[in-house]
Amino acid sequence: MIRIEDIHISFENKAVLRGVDLEVRDGEVMVILGASGCGKSVLLKHIIGLLSPDSGKVFVNGTEITSLPKHELYRVRRSFGMLFQSAALFDSMTVYENVSLGLTEHTSASETEKREIVASKLELVGLSGTEDMYPAELSGGMRKRVGLARAICMDPAIVLYDEPTTGLDPVIADTINELILRLQERLKITSIAVTHDMRSAFKIADRMAMLSEGKIRFVGTPDEISASQDPLVVEFLSHR
Repeated sequence: MIRIEDIHISFENKAVLRGVDLEVRDGEVMVILGASGCGKSVLLKHIIGLLSPDSGKVFVNGTEITSLPKHELYRVRRSFGMLFQSAALFDSMTVYENVSLGLTEHTSASETEKREIVASKLELVGLSGTEDMYPAELSGGMRKRVGLARAICMDPAIVLYDEPTTGLDPVIADTINELILRLQERLKITSIAVTHDMRSAFKIADRMAMLSEGKIRFVGTPDEISASQDPLVVEFLSHR
C-alpha cells in the first residue's frame, strides 16, 4: 500500500531523516516507534504529501507522490484520513460541522446525505447524538473520537494516527486503542500510527518500525521486536 524509499530531509542544516526505507502492507496496522523528536511526525507528513523530501520517493498504492503536481496530489490525499495529535477540531464549529468538513469541501453531497454519513461515523466511534455539541463541551477522549470520526468520514483506504493516545489517562487511552482495532476490523483499512506510548503500540500493531538517528532501525512484529537483541531496541523497550 505504501513504500518509502531512501527519504532524506533536513531543516536548517540539521538532518532529521537520513535515508528512511519502509513498506506498509495493505490492511495492516504499522506502528512507528521512536523517541520524541526523532522524526516520526515528519515521516508521517511525507506519507500524506504535506512535506516533500530533499531526496527519495514515496509511493502510495503504486503512485509516486513526491513528484506529483498539486491537483493530482490532492486526489491521492482523498484516500487518506488523519487523526492529529491534538484532534485539531475547530472550536467555533459543532461536532457535525467538524466531522462533515471533508464532505462539505470536496463532495456535492446534500445536507441530508451529509447528516446520514456523519451520524453513521459518530455511531462507529460511540458518540451518537453529539452532532450539536462544541469541542469545548467534550472531554479529551471525546475530542479524539470526533477527530477519528472526521478522519474516516470520506471512507479512506488509509488512516494515519499521530500520537493517538497522548494526553489521555490510561483508561481513556485504552478505549482509543480498542476503537482503532475495531475500526480496523470493520473498515478493512490500512493504518499507520506514530507513538511513543509503548502500551498502545503493543496493543494495536501488526508490525512495528523503530526510527532512530534518522533511519529505520528495526521492522517486525511485536513478538519479534520484544525478542530483538539490538542494543538500541533493547534500551528503548526497557522504558515501556
